[in-house]
Amino acid sequence: MMDKNRVRRWFCASAVCLLVLGAGVAAASQQPAPRGAFLGAGAEQGGMSAIWFWVGLYVLAGLVFGALGAHRALQTGNRALAWFSVGFVFTLPGYLCLLTRPKKAMDSPAGVPGGLGKIAATATPEPCPGCGEMNHPAATQCAGCGGKLTPRFVSEAQRAGLRH
Repeated sequence: MMDKNRVRRWFCASAVCLLVLGAGVAAASQQPAPRGAFLGAGAEQGGMSAIWFWVGLYVLAGLVFGALGAHRALQTGNRALAWFSVGFVFTLPGYLCLLTRPKKAMDSPAGVPGGLGKIAATATPEPCPGCGEMNHPAATQCAGCGGKLTPRFVSEAQRAGLRH
């Protein structure tokens, strides 16, 4: 059995919903005002204020100099996120500050020195003449039987001076 307070709250909520619905129907039945052709812009609406134009231009410049700063930071061994933030907030002065900083020693993956590019696609493996195990074309020893192989080209590790 429902108590009286609960019934009263339900009745009040229903009445409010009906009033809101009625107000919406009354507003929709009125004749709409003429609007402009582009996004409903009427004659009464003004253009963009100058302050918003300059704020937008500053944000655009911040994004450009932030991206340039992050790219340069990656190339010089600095932290990219920090220099993106500096470039975004301080734009040109922040980027010029990064350009004056010295390069740091970069730890590249697998100990390969900077400037040595990776091969775009891996080479197709070649079978070992002794056991048939598939090996990289630059391998000097078979991964399966340990037999000596004749490499087809010099490996990246040898070019980097990491192996003889």
